[in-house]
Amino acid sequence: MFGKTVISPSGATGQEVPRLFTERKICGLKALVIGLAVLDFAPVFFLALGLFFLAQLVDRLEPRSRRVALAGLVLIVLGGFGRAVSNLVFGVTGEALPMLAATLHVFGGPGFALMATALHRSRAAARGNPNAGDPWIAPMAVTWLFLAAAFFLNLRFPGEGGSLVLEGLALVGVGGLCFSSAILSWRRQLHMAAGLFAMNAIGTTAVAALRLTDQNIWIQILEVVVHTAIQGGFSFAAWRVAAEYQARVGPIAAK
Repeated sequence: MFGKTVISPSGATGQEVPRLFTERKICGLKALVIGLAVLDFAPVFFLALGLFFLAQLVDRLEPRSRRVALAGLVLIVLGGFGRAVSNLVFGVTGEALPMLAATLHVFGGPGFALMATALHRSRAAARGNPNAGDPWIAPMAVTWLFLAAAFFLNLRFPGEGGSLVLEGLALVGVGGLCFSSAILSWRRQLHMAAGLFAMNAIGTTAVAALRLTDQNIWIQILEVVVHTAIQGGFSFAAWRVAAEYQARVGPIAAK
């Protein structure tokens, strides 16, 4: 005649079980989001390590571009670290930090342009045809052109237009960096390293495309996994080609 009140093994009544299940599900999702945000530091670490090895390679092959490479390294790491920190803060507090997240584009694009220029000049020096011009002029001119375009788009069309322009600069820089690195690797018969550089360029473009889609937890997991894998491969390839040129060319070559 009267309905029973069901008691779960944890002591919750039947009416409380759905609410407890929902709360646990939310807590589990939040823990997963925080875990993904922590893992987002892994590709930044691998990328920084790979760029450090490539900066050493630039220092051996084209010493005039060493400061260009180091400036690019610092800017890229600042941009990647800023985005990773903003993701972690969002996962923990639920509050977005758009200014911190924007460092990925503001610093990353110019950084990749500088590093791509340094590797391009190193490739020319390795084939015996070094560039005589100032290594700062071309990347700074391109960077200011893209920054001006991003600023104009933000004024005329507020939204993501400016960020997309700077992300385009970063992708062009990544493509140039990986192309020069792959050529340097191929010349030393480092075919796997050349392939890893090519995969990094393709994978970075894929990750950028994923960020433009409607985000959910599975997209974020795929993004972190792909990003970590390609940057790990990039770090290994950069170490391999830098070590090869150190062994064959020497640590003080062309100085």
